[in-house]
Parts: sequence; structure tokens; C-alpha cells
Amino acid sequence: MKAMRDQSNAPQIFAFALVLAVLSIYFVFLQLRRWKYKRIANELRAEYESRGLFATGEIACSSHGRKYTIRTRERRRSTWTTLSMDCVNKGLRLSLHGKFFDPFPNWKFAFAKAERTQQVLAVAVIFPNASVPLDEKYHGQVQSLFQEIALLNSKLLGKWRNDIEIDQVAVSFTMHGVLNNVAATREIISLLAKVAGRIETEPVRQ
Repeated sequence: MKAMRDQSNAPQIFAFALVLAVLSIYFVFLQLRRWKYKRIANELRAEYESRGLFATGEIACSSHGRKYTIRTRERRRSTWTTLSMDCVNKGLRLSLHGKFFDPFPNWKFAFAKAERTQQVLAVAVIFPNASVPLDEKYHGQVQSLFQEIALLNSKLLGKWRNDIEIDQVAVSFTMHGVLNNVAATREIISLLAKVAGRIETEPVRQ
């Protein structure tokens, strides 16, 4: 009888051991990522802010006279990293997907951020940060704004899963995956500083 009970419990024991092994591997992987981010923060002379053992943590500092943060999040079974920098935008909020810059300008991938009301089960639901196709009347301003930046940063900006968002108080760059090295991080920070400077002097007027 004991042997039969042991055999009947074998699948549950195996499943538990498998889950434990996967969680252990993920935990070790996450600690390696945290170590990498601490090293990047140290080389940037930035501050690494821990968010617990089960989170990547954040990097915060200032560059080009502007505060910036680096955050990594798990979303839709994928990992995304967002670098966000302070910016005062008195014009239109924008969302530009990577393919907007490849070839530049590809207007199918240019959007304005706006409030939109949609009927959901006969109830009007307001989406305050919806993306809507960029109206043609703004094309000239947006092209002028990014012409030089697109030329100098085409490889970085033109990747399929890279996005730039320009809000009222910040400009952000979102990429698929995690940060790999300091050089790439510095390149993105420099790019954001250029975009922020242009937005503050030449906002897209509504």
C-alpha cells in the first residue's frame, strides 16, 4: 500500500520539483540582472534604487541638466526597458514607433496622444492616453522637429520595437529587452536630451 501511495504522489512531487527549479533559475537570472544594473549605474555615476529581490530595480540620475530614470518591466510575457527624461512640452503629445524612422518619415507609425471616448458594453469609457493617427496638418512640424535627430540616430531609432513618447513633462524611449552596456545607455540618454531640447524650443503647436 505504501508503495502504491508513493507511486501516486510521484507526479505531484515531480511537478513541485520542476516549478521549484524554474523559480530558482529565474531568481538567479534576476539577481544577475540586478548586478548588471548596479554596475551600469555605478559607471554612469547614477543611483541604483532597489525595488526588492524580485524586481530589477531602477536607475536615477541627471544628465545634460535634466533628471532621468531607467525602469525595466515585464509586460505581455516580454521584458521592456524605458528611459525617461524631464521635458517641458507645451505642444502636442506624441508617440512615434520605431518604423517611423525607417524610412523617415513613415507616417503610418506616428501617433498623437489624446483623450478618446469609446463605448464598452453600452457604457462610455474615457481613455485619457489613447494613441490616434497623427493628423496630416502636423506632419510638417514633426518632420522638421526630428529631421536632424533621425539622420544622426537612424540605427537606434529605427528598430521595430523601439518607441519614443513625448508627454507634457517627459520624453521617454522604450526598447524591447534589458540594458546591456553603458555605451548604449549613454547613447539613449544623449538622444533623449536632444529630443527634449528640441521639444522645448519647437513644440508641435496644436
